[in-house]
Amino acid sequence: MPVHKIRRNLSPQAFELRAALVAEWRSPRADKSAEPVIYEVDPGADEPLWLYVVWSRWKDVSPTDRSDVILDAFEEIRGKEELVRIAAAIGLTPAEARAEGIAKMLGRDDEP
Repeated sequence: MPVHKIRRNLSPQAFELRAALVAEWRSPRADKSAEPVIYEVDPGADEPLWLYVVWSRWKDVSPTDRSDVILDAFEEIRGKEELVRIAAAIGLTPAEARAEGIAKMLGRDDEP
């Protein structure tokens, strides 16, 4: 089977979203209704980490670009050593998160 190497080509919007996500990760706002809402599901040392980011600004962004933005932001905040622990990086709009029951699935009652 052939191997195809594909270069990522993020849009200018993706770079803007990445910067906003990094800023929020570094200095989370106290306002519970503020977006983005970042869920880090960390079962413990040496276990895979799952990331969910609920954000209205994902509306016109593809699922692949959403994941790339989350992974790039996470790497800037935590570094490559922690990046290898990521099992999944999932970006959802609030409506998508509600439909999927993300907050409830994570044992949270603060549904976005």
